[in-house]
Amino acid sequence: MAHVALTTGNAEEAEMDRVRVIEEKLWPQVPGDIIEEAKQAAKTEPSWIAMQGNGHVVAMAPPGSPDAATGDVIYIAEVSPMRQR
Repeated sequence: MAHVALTTGNAEEAEMDRVRVIEEKLWPQVPGDIIEEAKQAAKTEPSWIAMQGNGHVVAMAPPGSPDAATGDVIYIAEVSPMRQR
């Protein structure tokens, strides 16, 4: 799932450069739509892909943000903003 979301189109390397995987074992479980949501959310600051305590994988604001999920959270990946050319 995760690999397919990052390899569509011809910008595969640029897209993967934006993603820093933290939890390699959980990365294959990340749905492609969550990766796309995280990439869209990372306009000016990084976004995170995390697994909440209830088992849901979500895209979320950076840690410390009032919009961030609370409770037990496992950070799976960080998605950086797109580089300007």
